[in-house]
Amino acid sequence: MGSYPTVVDWDNDGKHDLMIGDAKGNVQIFLNTNTNTKPILDGGSYIKAGGGILNAGARATPIVNDWNGDEKKDLLIGSMDGTIKIYLNRGTDSSPVFDSPSLLQVGGKDFYLGSRVAPRIYDWDKDGLKDILIGEMEGYVYYLKNVGINDIPIFNKSEKLLLGNGDFLQYPEPTGYPRSRVFITDWNNDGLADILLGGKDGRVMLYLASSKISNSPPVLAKRAWNQLKERVSILKNKSREKIRELKKKF
Repeated sequence: MGSYPTVVDWDNDGKHDLMIGDAKGNVQIFLNTNTNTKPILDGGSYIKAGGGILNAGARATPIVNDWNGDEKKDLLIGSMDGTIKIYLNRGTDSSPVFDSPSLLQVGGKDFYLGSRVAPRIYDWDKDGLKDILIGEMEGYVYYLKNVGINDIPIFNKSEKLLLGNGDFLQYPEPTGYPRSRVFITDWNNDGLADILLGGKDGRVMLYLASSKISNSPPVLAKRAWNQLKERVSILKNKSREKIRELKKKF
C-alpha cells in the first residue's frame, strides 16, 4: 500500500530517521540505530496522538515543523479527504507527545482542497515567514502565503502556481489524476528556488525558477525537464501525422 516518506532527526541524536505516512492514515517512525552514512533502521513504531495511535485519514502525508514557535517538533499531515491536520507537540522536542488535531485554517475557515493533499513548508516569497506549498490529486501546486508571523501562521487564500507563460504549473499526466508531490530545492545553484514535482506514474519533473518578474503568485518556472519536452514533441508529431493523413484523403 502507498507510503509517504520524510527524513527527520526524530529523537535529536544527530542521525537521520525515517517517518512514513501510510495508506491507512497512520504514521510510523523508524529510528536510525547506526550512522548517517550507513543507516540501519529499527522495526518502527506508530506515532500516537490524543491517547491512541495517530490516524490522520487515508493516504497520510506528514511533515515535521515547529508550528507554534515553542521549539518543539509538531506535525502537519495531509490526507485523502483534502484537509491538513495540525498535531501540536505537548511533550518535548526529543520525545514528542501529540494532542488531538486541529484543521489548518485559510480565510478563517477549515482548509479543503479536493483530495490527496501533500503539504511542504517553505518560505516561498522570501519574506522570512513560513509559507505552505501543496501537491494534490489533479497535479497542481497550491501556494498559501503566510500573512501572520512564524509563531502564529495566518493564511488568507490559496493560489495555484503558474509557469512563466501564464499556464498553471501541473504535473503532465494526461491519463488520469497525477497526484503531484512537491519538493523545493536550488537544483542548479543559481540562488533561486526550483521545484521537483513527482506524480503517480513514477517520474520526477524539474521546473527551474526564472529570474524574471512573473505572474501572480510569485516565483514561477521558466522551463520543464526533458521528459516534459519529449512528451510535447511526441504529441506534436502525432498531430502532424494526422494532418498528413487528412490531406491524403482530400
